[in-house]
Formats: sequence, structure tokens, C-alpha cells
Amino acid sequence: SYAGKTPIAGRLSISYQDKVEPTSVQDKWNFWVFSISGSGYFSGEKLSRSYSLSGSFSANRITPGFKFRTSYNAYRDSDRFSFDGGTFVSTSKSHNLFLLAVKSINDHWSVGGGLNAYSSTYSNIKFAVKPAPAIEYNFFPYSQSTRRQLRVLWKPTYNSYRYREETIYNKKSEGLWGETLSVTLELKEKWGSISNAFEASHYFRDLGKNRMEVYTELSLRLYKGLSLTLWGNYSRIHDQLSLVKGGATYEEILLRRQQLETSYSYSGQIGLSYTFGSIFSNVVNPRFNGY
Repeated sequence: SYAGKTPIAGRLSISYQDKVEPTSVQDKWNFWVFSISGSGYFSGEKLSRSYSLSGSFSANRITPGFKFRTSYNAYRDSDRFSFDGGTFVSTSKSHNLFLLAVKSINDHWSVGGGLNAYSSTYSNIKFAVKPAPAIEYNFFPYSQSTRRQLRVLWKPTYNSYRYREETIYNKKSEGLWGETLSVTLELKEKWGSISNAFEASHYFRDLGKNRMEVYTELSLRLYKGLSLTLWGNYSRIHDQLSLVKGGATYEEILLRRQQLETSYSYSGQIGLSYTFGSIFSNVVNPRFNGY
């Protein structure tokens, strides 16, 4: 304080020599974040009633050097209709377990792997499990991830399926090797942000059984925290191995209880969002976000 009042104040600088790591803080949870949620919906009238139940759990630990994510989701939906002296009941349910572990090698490379286990009456999946190691390269340093990213992720996969009903390929179960390649570009500028992703996958046994997906999200900053968001995706689908032999009934088609054969799908969304609050961010680790 004395030197700051003297004529040489403009020639002085103060620096702190000890390097503080981003995670060198006291955290009683050791950077673990847990989340539990559940919801239910019920409705009815004289000749019909329906309900849906869903629940989820997640446990994540994210630091600059390591990233671990796990989540479980369950869903059940049921509709009951009475007509012409009879009763029709339609039920759909699904379960999904996801695990991911990622190790940061340096400012460009990451390695890790994940596992996805699930079941779905809609997709005719009694039980499926997909373990997959993966490697990712970011053309920009991860230290610049809040502004720009160009990530390429490759993973070999093993896909084990058990079907609820026999498929159009006369299968009740099968195990298939495959691979997936994804490329993601994310840019953040003063005017907003843009994110583009491309993913392609196929099975080695039959290269004709493949899928390609394109995803785009554009966020335009209109005024301070107010943004306009445009989102869309398109998929070319040639890998529907679980389609039920014999097709779907009219009731299953109308109630969307069974997956139908298709060669493409698309969706889009437009919306407004307003963000406000602290200017300080938590730990950011974008590695394997496209897994």
C-alpha cells in the first residue's frame, strides 16, 4: 500500500507463484453430482383411462482429468379402452442403463468407453447390451472448448440382442460387431453459437445395415440473455434388425406401440430462451459429449 502511493507505482506488478489446480478446492461430495426424479400422469373418462409413469437416476463426476457418468431411466405407459362390450388394453415400457468413463490424455486426445443396456417393447427388444471402447481427438485444444471444438470420435461396438418376438430376419437373438464414427463442430461467438454433428454406424456382418444422422442447432443472441434457438435432425435408417415378423396391428400403429419399418426420420424445433445468473462457470469437460 505504501509503494502504490509513490511515483514508481506504475512500474510495479504483483504475482502469486503457487499454481492452483482447477479442482484443488474443498468439496465434501468430491465432485459427485446425483439426481433422482420421478413423474406420473393419469387421465380417464367413462370408456377410457390412461396413465404413464417415469423415473430416472444419475450420478456424475466431472473433473478436467476424468469424466464419469451413469444414468438409469424407466418408463411405463398404459391405455385402456372399452367399446362394443369389450376391453382393449395397450401397454408400452422401457428401461435404459448408461455408463461412461473418459480419461483425458492431453489437450487433444481422450480415451474411454461406455456401456448401454436397455429393453423396449416399442423396439421389440427384450434385452440388449452394447459395450464400446472409444477414442476421441479434438482438433482444437480442449482449453478452448468454451469457444470452439472440432471433435472426432470412433468406437468399435459389440451389440448383443434378445428380441421379444421373432424378427423379420427370423431371429430371436443375435450378437453383432460394428463401429460408429461421429464428427462434431461447435462454435461460440458474440452473435450466438452453432453446433453441427454427423454420425455414421454399421454392422460388419452386413455393411448394408447402416445408419447416418445429421444434427444441427443454431442459437442466435437477440438481446443480452435472450436467444432464439433453431434445432433439427435427419436420419437415414437401414439397420432396423428388431422389426417384428408379421407386422403391427392397427391398434399398435395408431397408438405407436410398435416400431414400423422406415428408411428415414426427421424432426425440428424452434424456441426462445432467457439465461441469467452468475458469470462464473463450473468445471467444463466436453470430452465424449458425442458418445
